[in-house]
Amino acid sequence: MDIHRCRFVDYTPESVTSLAFSHRSNSDEPTPRSLRLAVGRADGSIEIWNPRNSQSDWLLESSVTGGSGRSVEGLVWATKDSSSRLFSIGGSTFLSEWDLNRGVPLKNQDCNAGVIWSCAINNSQDKIAVGCDNGTVVVVDISGGPGVIEHEAVLQKQQSRVLCLCWINNDMIIGGCADGRIRCWSYSGDNKGRLLQTLRVDKSKVESTLVWSVIALPGGKQFVSGDSTGSVKIWDLKHLALQQSFTVHEADVLCLTADPKGTHFFSAGVDRKIFNFSLTKLGKNASKWVNSTNRLLHGNDIRTMASFQSKNADLLVSGGVERIVLVNSMENFQSSIAIKLPIHRISSNVIVNQEKRLIIMWQHQQVKIWMLGAEDHTKKLMAKLSLSDPEDISSVAVSKNGRYLAVARISTIRLFELILLENKLQVIKVASSLLNSMGARLIRFAEEEKLLLMCDIDNEISSVQFNADDDEDDEENISEFDDEQKPEAYDMPESLVSDYSHNYTQFVVSHSGSLVALSNFDGCIDILNLDTKESKRLLRMNDSPTALNFTPRDTLLVATVSHKVLEFDVKGLKGVNIYTEWSRKNSELLPAQFIKLAGQPFGIFENNNRFWVYGSDWLCSFDALKNISSTKHGKKRSANGTITGDNTISDFNDKTFWRTFNYKSLLLVDRLSDHELVVVERPVEEMPSVPAFRLSKISL
Repeated sequence: MDIHRCRFVDYTPESVTSLAFSHRSNSDEPTPRSLRLAVGRADGSIEIWNPRNSQSDWLLESSVTGGSGRSVEGLVWATKDSSSRLFSIGGSTFLSEWDLNRGVPLKNQDCNAGVIWSCAINNSQDKIAVGCDNGTVVVVDISGGPGVIEHEAVLQKQQSRVLCLCWINNDMIIGGCADGRIRCWSYSGDNKGRLLQTLRVDKSKVESTLVWSVIALPGGKQFVSGDSTGSVKIWDLKHLALQQSFTVHEADVLCLTADPKGTHFFSAGVDRKIFNFSLTKLGKNASKWVNSTNRLLHGNDIRTMASFQSKNADLLVSGGVERIVLVNSMENFQSSIAIKLPIHRISSNVIVNQEKRLIIMWQHQQVKIWMLGAEDHTKKLMAKLSLSDPEDISSVAVSKNGRYLAVARISTIRLFELILLENKLQVIKVASSLLNSMGARLIRFAEEEKLLLMCDIDNEISSVQFNADDDEDDEENISEFDDEQKPEAYDMPESLVSDYSHNYTQFVVSHSGSLVALSNFDGCIDILNLDTKESKRLLRMNDSPTALNFTPRDTLLVATVSHKVLEFDVKGLKGVNIYTEWSRKNSELLPAQFIKLAGQPFGIFENNNRFWVYGSDWLCSFDALKNISSTKHGKKRSANGTITGDNTISDFNDKTFWRTFNYKSLLLVDRLSDHELVVVERPVEEMPSVPAFRLSKISL
């Protein structure tokens, strides 16, 4: 087997700018099943992660696409009972509430006070305070339910930009400002909205001091500030006076977070270190904070942190310029192993065209197309397509013959014709007012049926006839699209849930072009027959499918978040008959080395009578013609059912199960031909980055 190891695909996620857990910490209660982490990035995109009661087995469940000129600079959740609402700010005068089911704003509220720099929610989860660049702090009421944001009050104004905010219960608002001052406003009684006190932090000799972060400590007696001098200060809330000060950071302190018991808090910033402060008792009624430990975990500025603690969860997450999110432990901060969340999207943004040997990657408003050499193993960038609209691309599809490229965004679809010239691809737009008026989250070609299939933000499946001329020799006859046709809408099985877990995340077309399989994280797998235009629910699993693909026999391969590999006969009857013979004999006997792999499977496919499955940092394959329980003579079987021996590319054909950890940060593994695979890697260490802060010394 020839492996094409590709590291030239330059997908680069944006910096992490904001992190927020959906629930408040409560160490006396178990973790809510609906706990989620929202990750905001510098391109305006938002990711929703499910920790799944695990330190290392997180699942990316949903994402909101960004756009040019957008950014997420702050995130807050409002959670009551089982309902969670997500709000964001980002370099504008608007506070946005998000419809996570559809991935679009539910409400954009103009606060009419200047560009918003900070936001915070009160303890009762019904009011949000936003701080603006002109010194204004506006309070809005969100108690009316989803989509309702009402202006309530403007606090007593001052002139300095409000960089950070926090609530003290529901009675006080504290703001860190760009003039080196911390301002405290009352929000109860006769003094509601009035400025109670102004506190000063240390001055910098070179430039004005910026108070980047403030948090309230549990118990309601203290709050903490971090500023641009590297100082961390603990303040008394009763007397609004300084109690302790630590100058531990060598540069700006950008973020703070605390545990629910009020015994630990953490600070981080430009110097890349995370410091852990612990509360130490001095006597019966006396205590003080001490700098207990620190760790250098990130390679660049840490812009944001968030924490959550319950009976069975202990999570400290951090992110910043390095683009990755790290998961750590608060209780065992010094000794715990930091886990990196993968950069892979829910649906890969890299695809392969086998016939033309093309690798296609898209990000933001740009599509790049490379061609792999057939004999000399070279690669060449053949085309770079940049769209003028600010909205990010949500999905891309290429026809089987490599001649047509469909580019989808939430609000519109573009179709292009690719004409191969001597050393490049000529990209010609196929005009279509019909496609311009349609949008899609996911898009696919069903070339044998001459259809372009779409899944939109409402999770509805539709298609348009694709009547393009496939005569590649006739370069003058540019394809035309029938704008007079009416899109075909398909009735899909009803969803059993109403949240975003019912959204289709996997969308594949069979080799014959007549069948379509779709799955969601609620465990449902639906089959659409394009010939009969009928759909059926194949099954609903207790597990979440994370990868789907058809085999050349039109059986369906499925890999789940808990590392199950299943093969279905989608044309069979319901019940046990939907499982193929291989699946009936092997799906419950998968090797322990596979079941215990870190992270979930990202992709699955068949090539040369082997089932290939890959995750972020591993690649495995199973023999499709042999049972896992059977071996060749002369081979020794280990206790967990696999054949022992070296896991090398040269000897995997002799094994019923094979795995390797030779690849890192995988974006895609796919078939190029019967005897060729494409492995696309994007190690975080190789991504472009701004220079990191140079520490004066590192304590070992």
